[in-house]
Amino acid sequence: MTFKTIFAPLAFEETAKLVSETALLLAGAFKGYVMAQHVRPRFTGYPPMEFYPASASATVMAMEGHDEAAGRYARALRAKFEDLCAASDAHVVPVPEALKQNGVTASWTEEVGQFPLNYGLSARAADLVVMAKPDAKGVHSERELFEAVLMQSGAPVFLTPRSGLSAVPRRPLVAWDGSLQASRVVRAALPLLLQSDETTLLTIGETDAATPSLEQAKLWLERAGVLVTSRHVEWPERPIAERILNQCEASNSDVVLMGGYSHSRLRESILGGVTLHMIQHSDLPILMVH
Repeated sequence: MTFKTIFAPLAFEETAKLVSETALLLAGAFKGYVMAQHVRPRFTGYPPMEFYPASASATVMAMEGHDEAAGRYARALRAKFEDLCAASDAHVVPVPEALKQNGVTASWTEEVGQFPLNYGLSARAADLVVMAKPDAKGVHSERELFEAVLMQSGAPVFLTPRSGLSAVPRRPLVAWDGSLQASRVVRAALPLLLQSDETTLLTIGETDAATPSLEQAKLWLERAGVLVTSRHVEWPERPIAERILNQCEASNSDVVLMGGYSHSRLRESILGGVTLHMIQHSDLPILMVH
């Protein structure tokens, strides 16, 4: 098991370089393939022409202007991606040719569709998704894209810090609470865990008695060949995410693995939650699965 197909949704110019560099770095470590995708949005600026026949020419002009601008934007993103591939010695090939090449390969795909739905659907055919951590200042479209990919793809999502990633993480911390999402993230992240120097398995407070315990999770990983250190800490008075971040510092961890949105997104948006807190306050990369 490995990360052979790494999906890089390139929706935003501000983060295209960061996402591309991180995806290529991970592809180099796992001898993988980077599938970069850009979705050009459909024109929705005016109602259909049959509603206002007299203004049909204006609608056509607006559609053409929209398509031209969207095309320029896509070409700029593609040029940036292919330049980064060249700098990383990744061969840019058509999608069907990826299996016929040696070393790291990459492809650019582009389609007209719906943001953010199409990205989430495309990510279903990947082992790992690489995205930039949504801007803590609240750029809504970035968080919207992250949530769509996380919730709709079923794939593990690797959120890279805005400051970038200099090396593949080697000291993961797994936030284990026995939940379905925690189990999914461990299973999905095994390629990373197997290459780690040491993995910290962390439980905060008591888990549900009916779910797998910290010791069971530790034995599971050890049977797979992962070097594991387990930690159990008491339930904190402050937010759980703060305790996770404190334990990252104590264990010298360089990436956090956790389930994403174990509670509903609406509840987390209103009341706050571990997922949102980690995204907004952690300087470490985070790997999440819903």
